[in-house]
Amino acid sequence: MLDEDTKTQSLRRLKLAKGQLEGVERMIANEKYCIDIINQLSAVRNALEKVSLILMKQHISTCLVDSVREGDEERQEKKLDELMETVYKFIT
Repeated sequence: MLDEDTKTQSLRRLKLAKGQLEGVERMIANEKYCIDIINQLSAVRNALEKVSLILMKQHISTCLVDSVREGDEERQEKKLDELMETVYKFIT
């Protein structure tokens, strides 16, 4: 479950990324300079990556830590595997 701070931060950053992406759409429709479009796409990607990192931190500090506190080794392994799979997807 997301805490209010994580939810607020994530939604704020997603709205920013959405606005940037809409700007990219306008740039393409108006045939703007390719490098300017690419730079804006990079900004969108960075905004989305920040949301991912915020959510990963939340997952680690709640789901993963809770499984360690409970001492449930099977659940710990599952949560760690999920996290590693997600990190791998994130970096590739």
